[in-house]
Amino acid sequence: VKADGIPPNLTFFLVLDELTKVINFAVAKPVRESLWRGLSNEARYEAKPIVDTLANRWGSGSAAFLMALLDRIMLYSGLGEVLADGTKTLFGFPPLLILCAIAAAWWAFVSADLGHIRHRIDLELKKQQ
Repeated sequence: VKADGIPPNLTFFLVLDELTKVINFAVAKPVRESLWRGLSNEARYEAKPIVDTLANRWGSGSAAFLMALLDRIMLYSGLGEVLADGTKTLFGFPPLLILCAIAAAWWAFVSADLGHIRHRIDLELKKQQ
């Protein structure tokens, strides 16, 4: 977002921060907590900080890497265009939007696959009881 040297609005950042927290507590946290279902408290206590830290850092690092990679691909292949204000577009959309759409589709696939795997594990556990 270009602001022509005007500092960003603090209220805007506070609203975005709260929205991020809401999404984290409403979606991401329950999904992460469901990973630990069925484990002992000791195993959960030992593994949870490591997995949470790696997931957060992997997410941030991979997002930065993918944006840089897409920028290089656009630069060297001639894909996309640079608008008059200096912003880049790919197929008429901001590159970040395209990466988010790809990530959303990937997460949908992975979530469905993990749900299927978890369902099979639950069925196996029921058979053993």
